[in-house]
Amino acid sequence: MSAADAPSSSGSDSPDSPVGPGQRSIPEVDPAFAWVSDPELVAIYDVENSGGWDHEFYLELAEELGAEHVADIGCGTGVFGILLAEHGIEVTGVDPSAAMIDVARSRSGAGSAATLNPQPRWIHGFADQLTSQAADLAVMEGHVAQYFLARADWEAGLSHAFRALKPGGHLAFEVRNPAALELDAWDPESTRETQPHPDGGEFTSWMEIVRVTEDPAEGALITARAHNLLPDSREILAEETLRYRPLPVLRETLSAAGFREVQIWGDWDREELTEDSPEMIFLVQKPS
Repeated sequence: MSAADAPSSSGSDSPDSPVGPGQRSIPEVDPAFAWVSDPELVAIYDVENSGGWDHEFYLELAEELGAEHVADIGCGTGVFGILLAEHGIEVTGVDPSAAMIDVARSRSGAGSAATLNPQPRWIHGFADQLTSQAADLAVMEGHVAQYFLARADWEAGLSHAFRALKPGGHLAFEVRNPAALELDAWDPESTRETQPHPDGGEFTSWMEIVRVTEDPAEGALITARAHNLLPDSREILAEETLRYRPLPVLRETLSAAGFREVQIWGDWDREELTEDSPEMIFLVQKPS
């Protein structure tokens, strides 16, 4: 999930870039969230986020809860939504990135996904466009909850999710545990990876932390810069800022939105949450 109107990113071949003999041009730094608005970055998004453990976690949870209709908030390119639909679950996915929704629509109309009945419904927009009291389960995966930077936006997102759920419905989402962050590991050496590009060849990516804004009340804002070296040697940069809310703030805002806490796990194996847990995975319920 990202800002819907984020500008597209630019490559490293700007004619105004000062380039000395034998030097590669210095790429422009893209605005926040360009990675979900630029089709070139969207094309490599699924490659870089192909772990699948979160998809399997939420699929199993949906089946355990007997969910017949899932609202996928921040659905991205539709991988999770199609997985749900393949297991007979009705899906409504919403995302503010037009480029992401375009990929989701193309994906659900191709191959075996084209025969799904019902087809996933994709909405370019925000959670306030979800039908009231229609979903049994709302999911925000891929750390979508951390893209709500302002407290008011996070509270509004919870309110929209609450409204979209049937009485007794559940909301599930995960955030990284701020108590267990190891920012020293977020450097080019530790994160550099070369992978096949969807259109042929290979691309190399790495990331670095460029800014940490401490906020004892709401949780730190951390900005990471992603470097993406494409097969044609162009380098595209994009930045994203995430909010790392502490557990008390999350519990407070969920309660204020009307949710009842059911469970908090510390990882994808459903281990108990501890201070060292990498994730905080929430399952909360709208009262019947």
